[in-house]
Amino acid sequence: MFVYFDNNATTPVDKEVAELIYKYMVSDYANPNSIHGFGNKIEKMMEDARELIAEKLDVMPYEIYFTSCASESINWAIRGICKANFRSGKHIVSSAIEHSATINTLKELENDGYTVTLIKTDKSGVIDLKELQQAIREDTVLVSIMAANNETGTLEPVEKIADIIKSKNKNTYFHVDGVQAIGKIPFSIRKVNCDMASFSAHKFHGPKGVGISYKKEGIRIFPYLTGGSQERGMRGGTQNTAGIIGSALALKKAYDNLEDMKRIDTLRHFMAEKITQMGGIIATPLDNSVPNTLAVIFEGVRADSIVSALSDEGIFVSTSSACSSKSSSSNRVMHQMGYTEKQAQGNIRISLSHLNNAKEVDYFLEKLKNVLNFLKFNHSGV
Repeated sequence: MFVYFDNNATTPVDKEVAELIYKYMVSDYANPNSIHGFGNKIEKMMEDARELIAEKLDVMPYEIYFTSCASESINWAIRGICKANFRSGKHIVSSAIEHSATINTLKELENDGYTVTLIKTDKSGVIDLKELQQAIREDTVLVSIMAANNETGTLEPVEKIADIIKSKNKNTYFHVDGVQAIGKIPFSIRKVNCDMASFSAHKFHGPKGVGISYKKEGIRIFPYLTGGSQERGMRGGTQNTAGIIGSALALKKAYDNLEDMKRIDTLRHFMAEKITQMGGIIATPLDNSVPNTLAVIFEGVRADSIVSALSDEGIFVSTSSACSSKSSSSNRVMHQMGYTEKQAQGNIRISLSHLNNAKEVDYFLEKLKNVLNFLKFNHSGV
């Protein structure tokens, strides 16, 4: 049996989306920036896709920009805002559990003379709002916070964060990493009231290679990639037209499937109960997280051994973010949440999608129990 429980790393492309992408790769393949009729036709389809994405995110079409991935969108938001507004200050605030695309970008900006304050979290992964308020200064140019954590699924109170930022310093920009929120919970940029937001199509059953950026009209920002006049001069380079059009359909379907996430949440709660009976520690706050994600700690058992053994059974979970799972920073989020090194080494992430079902969950729990018994027996016998 094949069981894919690593949807926070990537999702399978929806079949209807894949068929649409194929059409725009082999039939309607013109460059949308060409001035002839064929190019104009494809440009219109791309702009229709932009309008659909804007509608779902509750913003205006001219506030949506396309990039190659969420990491590029995050880099553009952070670097572009900081370098365009350095006269307002060189202080940045973020959280200690952000994605590596944010953390590593901030580290590089520190080398350029910026000061970074990372807000701590509680045991559930929610940032300290009082600490955030105290951290914002007159020279704070940007606050960047994720809406949902990629490893635990914890939801951050982004609407409250926006209110705090604007009440403390109206000139401070707010960027939201919304990658793990879209397709799992209702999400409106207008309600969040941020200045920029970043998303990735392959997290909601769209293709890899398409990032979506929201930039509030009128904010001051430098282009991230210079070249032609594509994306209103903000991102040079020919757009991934097929991927963009497919991504719009994928986002529409993701919003249409939001009601089904209640079923996924029920499956997640069932898994959490059974895993707790196996001795697992649930690191995800089930009452404040996206409904598809479950971070579990098996203290005394190495997570990579669990992942490998489950893989042999045709079950695919992960140890952490796919972007950091092969680096030494893979336990960073667990450490920041207050877990010990030994506990962090036993952390696995289970992430579902609307395609998963109860039969897969039962199979997973059966095999997980066997794997844990085997690993614990062999560990005790060493």
